[in-house]
Amino acid sequence: MADAETVTKPTEEEEPKETGDGDVEDEKEEKIYQEILPNRVIVARNHPLSYYVDRARRILRMEEELFVSGRGNTISMACTLVEVLKREKIADVETISTAMNVEPFFNRSGDARWSQPTAMIKFSLKRGEFGEYVADYRQRKVIEIFEKTDDQQNGSLTFEQLEKLEFAKKFRANEEQIEQSKKFLDNLKEKKLDLPTFIKYASILIHPLLKDKVFKAILSDEFDITAYEPKTAANST
Repeated sequence: MADAETVTKPTEEEEPKETGDGDVEDEKEEKIYQEILPNRVIVARNHPLSYYVDRARRILRMEEELFVSGRGNTISMACTLVEVLKREKIADVETISTAMNVEPFFNRSGDARWSQPTAMIKFSLKRGEFGEYVADYRQRKVIEIFEKTDDQQNGSLTFEQLEKLEFAKKFRANEEQIEQSKKFLDNLKEKKLDLPTFIKYASILIHPLLKDKVFKAILSDEFDITAYEPKTAANST
């Protein structure tokens, strides 16, 4: 009996909980979203242009305004970034300002000094005509989903086809997104979606902060679409 009293109960790590489906419940749910982004992009030398373009697109899908700034050697890249956003009608330029930046620092003696003046540029942008919609890689994949679903090549999808796609469920849309997508469909004059309309619908349900690896996993697992595509000059920013 003494041995029986010393038997310890298995810990939670030894005896993991199961969900209703019989799957072991993760201790910590995987994060599917990036951290919230402020509505500003400060261009630095440690990232390529494509990084800032993607960041700016995500921000403008959520925000009406975006501030882009560059300093010294990054002014050229900041200007290129803004030109890309303008060309794609993602953003419109409202104001441009330039200045000289001087920062204080302390020398070895502990005396306050000022750095050499550095040129700065700052753009104030507002969301453009296509700023709310998925773009570039994600838009190409949304088009692939449309074309695969439109197997009769009618150039449009019916509401029945749309319902079978389970877009909201597969892309893990939240309640606000789902409600917004329902209102979008209710306001359509025709009960079908052509490609531009489908892109707008998809843009509502694909969250701007959805991580790339999650997006690619959904393409592969839920839609049987290849997540990766060959690197070409045509699809590089």
